[in-house]
Amino acid sequence: MSGVFRHELTVTDPLVLAALGERTGMRFGYGTEDPHFSYSLSRAGDEQVAVSTVHVGGAMSLWGDTEVFTVAHVRGARYDWQIRDESGAAAGGSSVLFRPEHPSLVVAQDVDVTLVHLPVELVQETADTVYGTRTPVAFAAATSAGDRLGQYWSGLARYGAGVVASGAFAEPLVRAELTRQFMVGLLECFPLTGDPDERCLSMEAQARRYRLAVQFLDDRASDPVTVEDAARAAGTTTGALVRAFRANHPLGLTPAQYLRRIRLDAAHRELAAGDPGAGDTVKEIAARWGFSHPGRFARDYRQLYGTTPRRTLDH
Repeated sequence: MSGVFRHELTVTDPLVLAALGERTGMRFGYGTEDPHFSYSLSRAGDEQVAVSTVHVGGAMSLWGDTEVFTVAHVRGARYDWQIRDESGAAAGGSSVLFRPEHPSLVVAQDVDVTLVHLPVELVQETADTVYGTRTPVAFAAATSAGDRLGQYWSGLARYGAGVVASGAFAEPLVRAELTRQFMVGLLECFPLTGDPDERCLSMEAQARRYRLAVQFLDDRASDPVTVEDAARAAGTTTGALVRAFRANHPLGLTPAQYLRRIRLDAAHRELAAGDPGAGDTVKEIAARWGFSHPGRFARDYRQLYGTTPRRTLDH
């Protein structure tokens, strides 16, 4: 992932907002006749996910299209929307999904909006991984697939806005996990076209493959096993196992990354229990767990444990 960007602005001229929209993938026009109109924006993200928190003071209307999937979670006095032949009001704390090639019209007044912006290509890639299918992503409606899922997205939007506003968002792993939560949340909270039973069966199959492979790798990490061995143990192919891991592992690790993490953890435990006086060395312990390059082992170890292998052994 690339670095983080942050934008903050407050404007009273709606013409300024149109120029901003061109940069954010929201190709909207804006209008107001309210002399007390104001618009405040705080937006942050990276090349994969962006979150905007917006406060609209007074009344305004906006119309246009979006290049990315954008979910608006709204609280305030008024937020009436129309997307093609759908329409509704979202000011009471509900959410609306804006989709590419779906022209939209919104009339808003005195509202606070949290907008989550997700690239179409990444949503498609996530859907391919999560569901194990290659069906183009298309949503059947602009509203959530039920009250419970709507409440889940509301909580996710509030949580995501908090993470983005914090210093932790600068950390790549934090952004990766938040991006994954948003992607899967979007796919699960808003109704997709296509056969839901087929998607459910695919997800169940992937979860089963993931569990079998995890158990195999946990049990055999000290043996010279490979990802291909894990795939055979799970009764699937390497490619399908990679998709199963990306869909089910909390950090979206691949099987190879998971196996490396297990072995790194085992090396860490041996280093912590080792005795340099008895002849234990970092190089030998690392090699025993499959790490033949001392420099790369030290780098990965430091990234995960915040210290060097030598310091752990010399404790």
